Amino acid sequence: MKLKYNILWFEDDKVSYDGKKELVKAIIEDELGFHFPEPRREIDGQNIQTIDYDEYDLLIVDLNLAGAKGPALIDKIRHNENIFTEVIFYSSEGEKAVRDALKEFEIDGAYCADRGDDFEDKVRRVIKTTVKKIQDLNNMRGLIMAETSDIDTTMYQIIAGALEKNINGISDGVKKFIFESVGNKVNEKKESYDKYFKNDNIQKVIKDNVMFDSSEKIKAVQFIINAIENQLTNPHKPDVFSKSYTTLKRTRDLLAHVIEDNKDGKKILRSGNKELEFTDDFCFKLRTDVKKHSSDLSVILELVLS
Repeated sequence: MKLKYNILWFEDDKVSYDGKKELVKAIIEDELGFHFPEPRREIDGQNIQTIDYDEYDLLIVDLNLAGAKGPALIDKIRHNENIFTEVIFYSSEGEKAVRDALKEFEIDGAYCADRGDDFEDKVRRVIKTTVKKIQDLNNMRGLIMAETSDIDTTMYQIIAGALEKNINGISDGVKKFIFESVGNKVNEKKESYDKYFKNDNIQKVIKDNVMFDSSEKIKAVQFIINAIENQLTNPHKPDVFSKSYTTLKRTRDLLAHVIEDNKDGKKILRSGNKELEFTDDFCFKLRTDVKKHSSDLSVILELVLS
């Protein structure tokens, strides 16, 4: 599972597309916690052989396109490209007209909707169905590991950028903070640490994943945030980022070691004496938290590198 939900949309009426796109965006972002990249919009069937269908989680298709019929187009995609991604057909003529038009084709994974009344509800139910098919423990574990790994990389870039660019003259303060923080937990690497400190080699420290692990990166990034808070639109002080991301990191670490069990019809994840219930709400919150931290840190990285 990935954090982006990609849609391939066949619609030749841009006004209709723009309006419906906002409805779908709200479902994907606000209700399910995914990123919503701008869908690829096709107005006819001229480009179907150039599309990488593996990129898309859902196809949304107007029944009547300029110079093409939606069902015939998808039938060609199914047979020629061997693509079986779920597809929603819709039309202003109503759901029955869509079903009648589909009768001559054997299209698996096809859903029908009216252009107006039930479009939003049908799309919501179909998208939630596609998410449930892949929203299991292994997929969520893979998602959180990949995304938090990217966040760890961004944190490193923020720290290195703040040291190099010396935004607000904080480089010396950052170096002092990191040396003091790391110095409290590196007894097993004391000899190396003493050498780095003597030579003022801060780069060696921040690249050492034992001395300067994720918890140290979190504290250093919070230190940088506190120092440049007046330049941030969304404040993160006092310690808002470090507390929130530490909680997310603990969840990530827990997911890496849990075993799955069923109890009274509920899916329970256990690791030692810790347990949590694996629900849609849990997955939504996890995706939303990852998205927020990734977005916030991108803003901070851009600021320290400017």
